[in-house]
Amino acid sequence: MKKVFNSLLALSAVAVMGCSGSASLSPGEIDVLTDSKIYDEGDLTEIACDFVVKPLKSDEPLDGIGGIKFWGDKAFARSNDNQKLLCFDNYNLYAVLNKLGRGPGEYTYLSDFSYDAKDNLIYIGNDSLICVYDAETMKFIRKQFVTFDIQNLLNVGDKMLYYGFYIDESRKLDALEGYNATESVILTDRGEWDIENHSTILNQHSYYHRTIFGFPQVFYVNPKNMSFCLPGYVNRIVTFDNDSTTDVYRFMLASNDSEILEKYMKEESFDDISTQDLNSDYIKLLINGPYLENIYNIIVDKNTISFRVNFYPKGLVGEEGVTLLYWVHNESGTKAYKSLRIPGLAMDIEPTGCHDNRNVAIIENLGEDAIDENAKMSPLAQQIIDELKKQNDDNPVLLEFRFK
Repeated sequence: MKKVFNSLLALSAVAVMGCSGSASLSPGEIDVLTDSKIYDEGDLTEIACDFVVKPLKSDEPLDGIGGIKFWGDKAFARSNDNQKLLCFDNYNLYAVLNKLGRGPGEYTYLSDFSYDAKDNLIYIGNDSLICVYDAETMKFIRKQFVTFDIQNLLNVGDKMLYYGFYIDESRKLDALEGYNATESVILTDRGEWDIENHSTILNQHSYYHRTIFGFPQVFYVNPKNMSFCLPGYVNRIVTFDNDSTTDVYRFMLASNDSEILEKYMKEESFDDISTQDLNSDYIKLLINGPYLENIYNIIVDKNTISFRVNFYPKGLVGEEGVTLLYWVHNESGTKAYKSLRIPGLAMDIEPTGCHDNRNVAIIENLGEDAIDENAKMSPLAQQIIDELKKQNDDNPVLLEFRFK
């Protein structure tokens, strides 16, 4: 295990605590996860609770789901091919938005989406355009230009949460080679188009910062769990309101490659670095590992904070080397799991969304192949299997749960 980072301590008055110590961390303290607290597998029947098993109902076969968001009883799911938006009401498919293209009333790509419950509208962000559709009929309503290059967007009450670039920064990024643009997480009124002059900045960091540390993943934020992560040398889970963010949890790996990460501790460190050196350092991080990048599926549930994070073990590089960690911090300490299982099921459980304070996983209908013959069937697995057998067209079942 590598040293505790002295230079960090010199810059901050916070205390660094290992997860084997007290779990009652103040927002200024840092939870340092040791290798001994990273487990290959977590049994959901032991580490989670409040299970909800719901079949996703449809008269036709459902497309594979790549990400799902909930607003009360309404849910919207992006298809795995990023072309369609599946629309559910009380877990029943009622419509499909399928307007990928370059013609009138079509969106050019589908990476993120949002729902306006007040006016019953669907928003699709395409660069600095928002395509708006009626959430009942799927009829195209309008295209709205905003002075922001949208990476993520989300309705939060009467506000919109955006992550991306103010339009001038986006233009410079496209036009100037090696330009270190500023990315922003902002709040603005739901119908505001002049975002550049009418928005509240919740966070800003540089484009180069994203290369080393990743970026705020706000895709799974929902109105009843208003939290996201600010990645950095020390990662920060924050909650937010209309004006500001509040730190609720700080964390890092004990065995991070400190030499490279310390080099970029301050945002100013990126001002004089070349893109060639930056990319070289990034590759070294992936090779040297372990290394965390991109924290999402964040849920702040009273004294329990959980999330997914991309994890690069030592000695593996690129997409082939990345795995997942499911990080859970609660009153008893902190643990992370490389996979989540339910005894009796053959597949891993991989949450792909949040519903209020619950994780949401889509369990594909694999028939008999869904059963793990080498494990004792747990009651939860049996409930899921029974629901899968009732499904028509081999459609999936949705599982919701909270980490304890």
